[in-house]
Amino acid sequence: MFSFKEKRAESPYKEWGEPGEIKTSVPEVAKMAEELIPEPLKDWLRDVSHRMQTPADFSTVSAIVIFASVIGSGCSIRPKQADNWEVIPNLWGACVGQPSVVLKSPSMQEAMRMIEKLQAHYGDEYENQKSLFIADELETDFKLKDIEKRMKDLAKGKGVTGTVDADAMAILKHDYAELHRKSEQAPNRRLFKTNETSVQSMTLIQEQNDRGLLVFRDELTALLVRWDREEHADERGYFLEGWNGNGSYTDMKISRGLTEAKNICISLLGGIQPDKLKRYLFQAIKGNNDGLIQRLQLAVWPETPKLWELIDQKPNYEAKEKVENILFKLAECDFRELGANDDGENSRPYFRFDEEAQKVFNTWLTELQTKKIPMEDNPLMLEHFGKYRSLMPSLSLVFHCLDCIETGYSGPIRAQSARLAVSWCNYLESHARKIYSMADKPEQEAAIILSKKIKEKALPNPFTAKNVYNKGWYGLKDRTQVEAACRILIDENWLDIELRNASSAGGRPPLPNYRINPVFL
Repeated sequence: MFSFKEKRAESPYKEWGEPGEIKTSVPEVAKMAEELIPEPLKDWLRDVSHRMQTPADFSTVSAIVIFASVIGSGCSIRPKQADNWEVIPNLWGACVGQPSVVLKSPSMQEAMRMIEKLQAHYGDEYENQKSLFIADELETDFKLKDIEKRMKDLAKGKGVTGTVDADAMAILKHDYAELHRKSEQAPNRRLFKTNETSVQSMTLIQEQNDRGLLVFRDELTALLVRWDREEHADERGYFLEGWNGNGSYTDMKISRGLTEAKNICISLLGGIQPDKLKRYLFQAIKGNNDGLIQRLQLAVWPETPKLWELIDQKPNYEAKEKVENILFKLAECDFRELGANDDGENSRPYFRFDEEAQKVFNTWLTELQTKKIPMEDNPLMLEHFGKYRSLMPSLSLVFHCLDCIETGYSGPIRAQSARLAVSWCNYLESHARKIYSMADKPEQEAAIILSKKIKEKALPNPFTAKNVYNKGWYGLKDRTQVEAACRILIDENWLDIELRNASSAGGRPPLPNYRINPVFL
């Protein structure tokens, strides 16, 4: 009995059927519609994407992550009315796209310049405080030395009576202790973003910045590669914990002593190329899944724009300045003034939903838990949905803070912010499905690439797998990828297969030739 391949080998000049359509298995994604952009940011972000002719997704997601990082652990949201379940609004975002095609880096940098300006402002303030501190410290040192001298003279019996005056000594001791008590600690420089990721450095920075900070990497791939190494497993774990926004960490080093950060809150933003993301998804689908990728809740992979036009116009400086002012106010904000609840000393201010917004959240959470999660088959997407319980509340709080500073409103989170957060969850879900689809059927993507090369007449007829992978084309760089693509094209009548004679010397099995449907020749 002949196999399917052997039957085809018998008749290399078979009568070809109609070639099938080779189309991507990657689902389409929702666009960054204007109604998704928070009103205070709309004019600025519209201007950025128009001038750059890039998808609005990258600059908008970058801006949301940045605003979330400035809020950090300064306040929280308790999504239920009675429960004390608390969500910190720090977020992780990733801009996925081919390099130099969709300008993801310039789009991210447009937003990053705002937080860099904020950080520079606090840097100048720190330098002024540092100068004043040095002067105050010098004055205190002179006073302490004077008291020390008088205590020494008094102890030697140089007082008025010629003996140690107990009352005078007690007063000097009291003054000495008071000066030490009142001497201020050296000022800390407030930071908002860093490229540093080591556990020790991050803990030191977090100790001095209790709201947390943003870690920015233009290429997240380098960070993911670093975390894959066994010697950096502790750093990976540290970031996984820092995603929660309310953990603590104590570090003890002989050279540095004790460093204790009472609150670890990490936001993360960066770009990544699709092909470099694939291997992490393959690892995750094979069981090496610790939830790292799923924590990139604001990961977006927009479609490449089909239309492009040359735009040369001045930036909308007025809109940009408006957004900068909101960011600066948010950095200084006492969230109690925006309507946050306060349970007393040393407690974190927190918001709740108003009555209408609570109904929006309850409906959304019920659908997530009873429909989306139980009906999801993709294990990566299932894990992703597991992290959504914190996403919608976090976005609601970020949008609420923007709304409060823009309009002057103070109070619980309103329904408009909750509904916008639900819309964002739906938008982000479509991007997550596109990203995770790379781990589903990589052979389909390889078939699409090979079909394009056939249409371009870039291969001989017939050709071998080696003819293809020797070209070094993206997605077709090894024999396994090429043969998987060829199998799909055979089924769709693009190719036929014939077996060549085996090598008599080596005794190796015959290698196939792939014949191209004449319609493409």
